[in-house]
Amino acid sequence: MMEFVSKKEINFKEPLVVVGFPGIGLVGSIASYHLLKNLKLEYLGHFEDPKIPGIMIVEEGIAYPPVRVYGRDDLLVFFSDVMIPPELVHEMSKNTVDFLENLNPKMVITLEGFASMNPENVYWVSSSKDVLKPLLSETVGALELGMLGGISGILMKKCNDKNINSACLITETIGLRPDPRGASKIIEILNNYYSINADIGELIKEAENIEEKMKNLAKEHAKMMSKPKTENPMYM
Repeated sequence: MMEFVSKKEINFKEPLVVVGFPGIGLVGSIASYHLLKNLKLEYLGHFEDPKIPGIMIVEEGIAYPPVRVYGRDDLLVFFSDVMIPPELVHEMSKNTVDFLENLNPKMVITLEGFASMNPENVYWVSSSKDVLKPLLSETVGALELGMLGGISGILMKKCNDKNINSACLITETIGLRPDPRGASKIIEILNNYYSINADIGELIKEAENIEEKMKNLAKEHAKMMSKPKTENPMYM
């Protein structure tokens, strides 16, 4: 049976809630981890269930359970080091909504990525037209067609069923590797909409390093493929 184990009394009122778990391009988990580190959020507790992978994550000598919650007075961040098993998605979504209901959050935002060959845009999705409409702008529109699964989809629905404002911020990503640039786009939008004041400079540097490595790998591959076959034999 899943339960939330609190390490501190949580009596925040109307916080912004951000939920970023592993998914396509890892943009959700990269963004949520960056938020909790960059903003120096306090560790508030974790979720326990026998079906959650039995690992502990060690940081600076301290071991933490994999599915955790961090926060400050105006912000809660849900983060996971592991994929949530499909059989736990509904139960965890329900537990999360039960946990949040008394806090009366101003908005619950799940973070996701979806695969694109030319990643550029970020979109809003919600299961409520009343929630979605005020979020739309010239720079962040609504996703016209797609599919949303896992925690991001189910949690959003359960929140809206309980009249808790909820939406998903979803960014295009190549999805074949961790995408800190996609994560930085999401955080920049959160900064603009909710003034959480997170610095994205480190993520952009990390993205540039990854992109430079990928360019170098592509160049090396092109050189190798351009060599005469006698220099680059292939065997069956």
